Amino acid sequence: MNSALYTLFHIMRADFLERVRRYSFLIVVGIVVYAGYVLVPAASAPYATLVRGSYRGLYNSAWVGILFGSVAVLVLPLFGFYLVKNAIARDYETGVGQIIATTRMSRAVYMLGKWLSNLAVLALILSILTVMAPVMQLVRAEDLNIRLWALISPIWLMGLPVLGIWSAFAVAFESIPLLRGGFGNVVAFFLWGALMSSWASTFSVVAEPSNDPLGISRSTASVQRQILSVDPSADIESGGMFYMEVPFVEGQNYRPASVFTWEGHRWTGRLVLERVIWLGVGVIIALAASIPFDRFDPSRYRTRRKARQNLLATSPVEEPLGSMPKKASETGARDIPLSFLGEQRPRWRFLRILLAELRLMLKGQRAWWFIIAIGLIAAMLASPLDILQTYLLPLASLWPILVWSGMGSREKRHQTEDIVLSIAHPLRRQLPAIWLAGVLVAMTATGGAALRLAFHGQREHVLAWGIGVLFVPSLALALGVWSGGSKLFEVVYVILWYVGLMSQMPLFDYMGITNEAVIMGIPLYYLALTVLLLGLSLIGRRRQIHV
Repeated sequence: MNSALYTLFHIMRADFLERVRRYSFLIVVGIVVYAGYVLVPAASAPYATLVRGSYRGLYNSAWVGILFGSVAVLVLPLFGFYLVKNAIARDYETGVGQIIATTRMSRAVYMLGKWLSNLAVLALILSILTVMAPVMQLVRAEDLNIRLWALISPIWLMGLPVLGIWSAFAVAFESIPLLRGGFGNVVAFFLWGALMSSWASTFSVVAEPSNDPLGISRSTASVQRQILSVDPSADIESGGMFYMEVPFVEGQNYRPASVFTWEGHRWTGRLVLERVIWLGVGVIIALAASIPFDRFDPSRYRTRRKARQNLLATSPVEEPLGSMPKKASETGARDIPLSFLGEQRPRWRFLRILLAELRLMLKGQRAWWFIIAIGLIAAMLASPLDILQTYLLPLASLWPILVWSGMGSREKRHQTEDIVLSIAHPLRRQLPAIWLAGVLVAMTATGGAALRLAFHGQREHVLAWGIGVLFVPSLALALGVWSGGSKLFEVVYVILWYVGLMSQMPLFDYMGITNEAVIMGIPLYYLALTVLLLGLSLIGRRRQIHV
């Protein structure tokens, strides 16, 4: 027992120290801290947060605590998942897993250690949010009386169980080969989106206090009761996390949010126990993840074993070290005279390079992937414009995400960086071919929408579509070159896609799907961003060459 606890502690400690020393940890901390700042806007800001029936709370300890608790359960799980979803993959890549496989460590202990390290990293970020909460209360200065329990309790009692569950999801995804890579990153986002949708649906109903996973229903019900005591005619079923007080387009009317005082929710011992039970769900998920985990033994998967056997069967037999080479007469080979061909001027066959990059980009895609892509193109050509812009074009824009995600990082992932970057003029030959191959994929995947829009005379939307086709591969190339991997693009693009195309927020609509985005000229900003991203790609690749 003591030996298992000792092993568990040191797995957690080693992983924790390795994680917090990375730049990615600082980036996630910065994103979460910024989200905490945004969720406590000044009274003069053009928006309000956590509004119910056109009411938002006075910035006292209870309300600031529930706002930061919302960050802990809404924002931190998503970014935290991508931050910690590399613990097992790193052991695969570094070869540490092969050493672990030779020890007596059980799969359950290993998984629990990784889960604890994930949770420790996210709990550290939660601690930073806890320190930031009283600072923001003093900065907004609507109520300078700081009550520590009212401020801290929602942050930890809401946030820690949720982070425990998502830490376990990260371990579980890494233990399943199908979810270990980019596909798992996309699935995780949609899982997070489904949970957020269920939470957002509480804004349209009168909340019933319950032991929900996010721990937010009891506070929501308390807020609704408090608003009704202030204004019995208030529509408490309306509101949202972000409530805009300034319209995007002239002619839209928004009612400014009023302020009420909320004294907080009383956390009893029974309610604290309910939250601890949800933390135990994370332990169960982590233990269940040990079942599909191969313990760094690839022979458990028949496909891998069969591929290795086929490779051995077709590979030539190596000669013993130190043996003399055989004569041509013994091997059956014949001597072929070579003649001097003279000096030839090298030619730049860009089309061949482009086709090669396109083949590499599409390599490994199954037949069903192409069938669905063709089906989306046909559906875009045949569907009405509202269906096209609301559903089909966003889906077609997401479908090639795993094709784009390898742009700029494929060489590093396959350890061919030294070979590729040593060719003549890689900045003029190979890098433009990678980018143009990504553009061709984007044009093909979403081209049905462009034809449909052109047929209906939507020239502004066709122009916006063209800018989006250039923007997405530029984003993939720049993030791939600078990060050296595909995860950063997968995370950034899925969030941008969801907010801009699916939720159709004009400021993030890089494809110009909404009329508001076209009227505001948003696609032109993304055109300028495309030029900037291409410049960053050139700088990053030049830096790689001269390292």
